[in-house]
Amino acid sequence: MSHYPPPARPLGPDADGHWVRRWTSAEWARTVDAWVGCRLAERGRRISGVPVTYRARFWSVTRCYPTVEGLVWFKENNPGHRFEPGLVARLARLAPDDVIVPLAVDRERGWLLADDQGTTVTHPDVADQPTRRIIVRALARLQCTVLGRLDSADLVEIAPRTAGDRVRAVAQEWASLLPGHPLRLDVLERAARAADVLDRRTASLSDAVPLDLELNDVYPANIFADRSTGVLRPRFFDFGNAIWGHPFVSLHGFLDSVVEWTCAFLSRPDRAELIDTYLTVWREHLDADPQVLRADLAVTGALTNVHRLISWQRLIPYADPLELRARAEIPHKYLTSTLALAG
Repeated sequence: MSHYPPPARPLGPDADGHWVRRWTSAEWARTVDAWVGCRLAERGRRISGVPVTYRARFWSVTRCYPTVEGLVWFKENNPGHRFEPGLVARLARLAPDDVIVPLAVDRERGWLLADDQGTTVTHPDVADQPTRRIIVRALARLQCTVLGRLDSADLVEIAPRTAGDRVRAVAQEWASLLPGHPLRLDVLERAARAADVLDRRTASLSDAVPLDLELNDVYPANIFADRSTGVLRPRFFDFGNAIWGHPFVSLHGFLDSVVEWTCAFLSRPDRAELIDTYLTVWREHLDADPQVLRADLAVTGALTNVHRLISWQRLIPYADPLELRARAEIPHKYLTSTLALAG
């Protein structure tokens, strides 16, 4: 167990924006340090060294604190993702072995405090098919555990059959922005074609799996690799991008990240095995027709970048002009990836 905070990550291109300047200020640090100190004192603990603001981007900041019992981590979200601490607290009550369990949350301020959970999933883990099976099975187990036991409060809802309209709306909004605006993108014709494809594909979805929590960021760096029992037990965290949508989209996000981390396409047998592993958990939980679930899973792959785009849009009202210019490439990437559906 480490007792020393890691070195701070370099600031990004939004370093001079409103949020990073706020989060690197002495005043903010004093306020947060006092809150963390009080929350630890309630548990008979105390800060034992110098805290480190580990990473600050305009969507969130993390700050690490040494204690005698080990490191603890603080996170504050941009108001667009302020729902995360409350969601983490609810998930921890339902699935404490599968997610981080917070020491304290402040829902109003979007503050979260949790013990260090060790290392996250590594590149060798991501390249290892048995490890990928473990992660996929754990993801399905978590989703099935919470299915029907959460509410959609504070989460953006994206029903699959509305995805096409959401793409049309974003494209229309960005095309109407003034020339020179960081988000301006005139792709109306192509967006209309891609949206039509989404309409046709989502029309075939069954009602076997209801709308529920879609984690929307199942990325290896967001999965702790708990090996305390000698067997890998994935523990998921970082739910700031979560939405209320079709849960199957979460698997596609993870499979995309495997390709990204390994710089290689998943082989057909490996992809098929991971899909089978995932659907087996769902089939046992729902007692549903496996062919229906398999067909639904295939359709939901088209929703991955739509979900990412709509999640990111929650941040736009809170971004200053510098932050928008510095990070516009992210939502642009999500929209242009969705436009690939147009052919």
